[in-house]
Amino acid sequence: MKIQYFPETDTLAIELTNKPVASTDAITNDLILDYDEQGKPVAITLDNCSKNVDSVYLQTLNLPLMSSNYEQIGS
Repeated sequence: MKIQYFPETDTLAIELTNKPVASTDAITNDLILDYDEQGKPVAITLDNCSKNVDSVYLQTLNLPLMSSNYEQIGS
């Protein structure tokens, strides 16, 4: 699993596997799910992250300090 935060766009990207994306579903304006050929989740994208996630959780992940190459929390 790979978690990246992009402060310039306030976007949190969570890559669950390295499988290719076959389809994408916008759950809300800020939440996007990507799926593989079998319909299993591949990635989660959360736009406007700081408005959608409690700051306590962001601090726990050190997101404000992360670079865009940050790889996280055991696979």
